[in-house]
This record gives sequence, structure tokens and C-alpha cells, in this order.
Amino acid sequence: MAVIVLVVVAGVSGLTFYLWPTFVGDELLVVSPQTMLALTRLRAEPKFVPDPSSFYPGAPNENMRLSAQRSVDGLLDALCADLPKHPKRSLVLAKFKEAMASFSTAESEERDQFLVYLQRIMKALGMQSSGELLNVWRYGFPYGWFI
Repeated sequence: MAVIVLVVVAGVSGLTFYLWPTFVGDELLVVSPQTMLALTRLRAEPKFVPDPSSFYPGAPNENMRLSAQRSVDGLLDALCADLPKHPKRSLVLAKFKEAMASFSTAESEERDQFLVYLQRIMKALGMQSSGELLNVWRYGFPYGWFI
């Protein structure tokens, strides 16, 4: 019973996220000119605007939208700078973790849309999984392990 309580407390408090490893299942990524172009194109897009594909209505105001966009754009800048030298899944997940930890909005719609951008980055990089990092950040628990 104590283990269950500890797991729940760690998940709810956010401790699980901070302790979650980014190096498990590490692999090399293929970082081609096409990959870099996909990241550059994503960087150029306006973000946190209405997105019918994910049913996202857009940020509630322009200040919040710009702040959230800066988070994604900063992540993309870091990846574009570091991936050619270190094309590893662990680098991407470490950068994700930094960006998630500093994502300042508490609005659930923006947090969900932030995850949409992370998934688009993963798709561009050919990453099949975040090793449950996205679930642990958003929900506190690795729900994918139980599905």
C-alpha cells in the first residue's frame, strides 16, 4: 500500500516528471537535410492559433499565444543547433524535458497543444515514442504502460 501511495504522490506532485529518464532506449536519429527543413518549416509557422485538426480553439489572448510560441520556437532553435552534432533520441527528449519544465501556462488547452507540437517534432525526426515522457509531464503517470 505504501508503494502505491508513494507512486501517486510522486505523480501528482510532478516528482515523477523530474526523475523520468531521457536516456532509456536511446538510439541514433537520421538527421537529413529534409529533416532539418521540416523543423525549420515548423519553426516558421505561427503557433497556438486555431487548429481544427486538433480541435484547438487558439490561445485565449495574444500575450499567452506569444509566450507559448516562444517556448516551442526556442525548443526548435535548440534542436536545430544541436541535432546535427548529436543526432540522438536522448538529446531530443532532454530538450523536450527542458521545454516542458519551463512551459509556464497552466491552461490545459495550451498544454495539450504544446504536446501536439512535440509530437510533430517527433514525427519529423522519425521518433516512434517519447518513452512515456509526454504522458508523465501531462498527467503525472506513464499511462501508456497500462493501455
